[in-house]
Amino acid sequence: MTERKARGTSPSPPTDRVVSIVETLVRSAPATSADLADALGLSRSTVGSILTALREHGWVRRLPDLSYVLGPSLAGVAEKARRALPVPDGLDTRIETLAGRVGCGVALSLVEDGKLAFVAITEGTGHIPAGIEVGLTLSLQAPGGAAVVAFADSTMKMKQRWLDTAPVDRRTQLEKGLAEIVEAGVGVWGATAADIERIDLLTQVLSHLPNDPASRPLRGRVQGAITDIGGRLYDSATLSCARNLPISYLSAPVFDSTGRPLWELQIGPLRAAVSPEEREHYIRELKNTAAELSSIQAAAAVP
Repeated sequence: MTERKARGTSPSPPTDRVVSIVETLVRSAPATSADLADALGLSRSTVGSILTALREHGWVRRLPDLSYVLGPSLAGVAEKARRALPVPDGLDTRIETLAGRVGCGVALSLVEDGKLAFVAITEGTGHIPAGIEVGLTLSLQAPGGAAVVAFADSTMKMKQRWLDTAPVDRRTQLEKGLAEIVEAGVGVWGATAADIERIDLLTQVLSHLPNDPASRPLRGRVQGAITDIGGRLYDSATLSCARNLPISYLSAPVFDSTGRPLWELQIGPLRAAVSPEEREHYIRELKNTAAELSSIQAAAAVP
């Protein structure tokens, strides 16, 4: 089997191949060398050579049936990587408390360098869409990260780059939505019951796609489909209406010690009918927790 030519567009195709194999084992271990070769479109000799090297370094283990799993050396790497993640002080307790108060899943994403990475997740008594897990990293694509983008410094041109990722016919609406988020301090996104099922399925598909140059066009299409399904931002007039509304998730910014919006705190009711009183409750609890986390960062910066 020939390797995908699209890999040649990467600055370092050999590195991409190694990373893809490790990421595939994260999602789908145990897997044989042939399984990995078929999944990634690589030659079996290439995969075999990489696995041999990874095994020598303890990054993978070969089981008696000749399949592979992650190795013990990665345990230390994973722990150090977790500690290096830039997360707000006091996060764990506050997101657990928030999850309990709203009765749904809570996630914190780092929005930086054109990426949105999930750095903390708690399911609580709610439901997190399949495939949404700590470490999942996506391209920053509208409407993802809207709560951070809305408060970004205009000189960074972050807003325009973000808007450019959306279909042309939706950009005006999204730009108005950013202004509404600044005004309200929170964004509320809608989706129907059928949409929520599709979001669950598509996020699971996305989590199983390798994050390499050959797969990025397909990852972009899947991410775009998720955006189309769950990316309807409610305006203030709709939110204040007396009827029940379908809500997929709500998001609010968390600021670092310099006052820069860096994280997006999300809660995911994933419900087809949310009453006005419940909406107010969700918004209040989310904003309060985001404000608490931001205040902790600001206080830590005071000498």
